[in-house]
Amino acid sequence: VTGVQTCALPILNGTSAENFADYWFNAAFNVDRIWWFQLDLHGGRGAGVWEADNGMTSYAHSDKLYIIQFYDQVIGVPYPPNGFRFLDGWVDATTAPLEWGSFGMYINYVDARLGRREAEELYWGKNVPRLRRIKERVDPRELFFNPVSIEPAR
Repeated sequence: VTGVQTCALPILNGTSAENFADYWFNAAFNVDRIWWFQLDLHGGRGAGVWEADNGMTSYAHSDKLYIIQFYDQVIGVPYPPNGFRFLDGWVDATTAPLEWGSFGMYINYVDARLGRREAEELYWGKNVPRLRRIKERVDPRELFFNPVSIEPAR
């Protein structure tokens, strides 16, 4: 069983990068499960692949420099009840110095523990109003509902 947490980031400021490394050396090294993180480079605002207006897709984080995916795995036993505390702690330490809204999460690694409003902000950011209008037109009764899906405009 694997726990996954994601964080789409613009660029880590000095404190964020320091917090990330401090958590790695002071907390993660003490976890005896299989854990790792993965950096997916997006290229940030200056990358040619992201020259299209961010409003062209539902993905709100194409202007971010990278995504960090945090993984924590156990084999042959249930995932521990405190497992996400480890992952959440790393994300929280890394994002604490950043302004809310300057980072987000990637919906392909959904966190079902989020409330709907928090999920909308973290996954779709500034695209939420447009996506709510679309949802209201194509699925007003929420046939395709899930706990972290976009709510239709009312």
